Amino acid sequence: MSAELVVLGAGSILPRAGYGCAGYALRPEPGGPVTLLDCGPGSVRALGGADIALSDVRRVVLSHFHTDHCLDLFALAFARRNPDFAPAPPLERVGPRGLARLVEGAPALLGSYVQDPLATVREVAPGEPVAAPDAGGLRFTSVATRHTPEALAWRADLAGGASLLYTGDTGENADVAALGRGVDLFVAECSFPDADAPEHHLTPSSAARLARAAGAKALLLTHFYPRTDPDEARAVAARTFRGPIHLARDGARFGVGAG
Repeated sequence: MSAELVVLGAGSILPRAGYGCAGYALRPEPGGPVTLLDCGPGSVRALGGADIALSDVRRVVLSHFHTDHCLDLFALAFARRNPDFAPAPPLERVGPRGLARLVEGAPALLGSYVQDPLATVREVAPGEPVAAPDAGGLRFTSVATRHTPEALAWRADLAGGASLLYTGDTGENADVAALGRGVDLFVAECSFPDADAPEHHLTPSSAARLARAAGAKALLLTHFYPRTDPDEARAVAARTFRGPIHLARDGARFGVGAG
């Protein structure tokens, strides 16, 4: 197995054992650099249990700026400045418009140690490609989800042809399905049961419809709020999506593609 996605947090901001805030570690090849897809509270702490060294993390790609998806961006900066971690490698921080303002404003609230002089900031517009030269051909593209004004879903295309789609937070958005066309792994938030469907989050059925519309090879349900039972969510999603359906939980690992 060449490419792997490790779940650092499969839940929400509400406490639930085994389901921390949103965070995922994508390693395109064994021993290679890691990209974090979102970095909610607890993501940095979870790296240790996932056998991911702090020095392995070379990129953070954010979907939006809700606290449960981005707060550990500053814990990461603080950790990288620790005297026991030196020298820190470069870090790229990628996200929607507004990321620079978030990063630049944080020291006034959190202190100077959340400044990271070896980290860059790149804001992207929907559809703008992001290449990752340190990861041998990894490439990211995005679309707007409308969960928040800036929110993005991200597709990662890996060297060798493997691919995944990370919805971030979204409603049932045809643009997200189009971005995920043919991906090996469709990583979809599944916040609430069908009976409690909100406008800008997915449920088991709506996540399954998006994955089916995308023609995804496999579906990974994640971002479960406490009221959502993962096993029940999979059973409901299976009525619509006929491919393999996996359930995220903190520390779970999933292959991406057949490499």
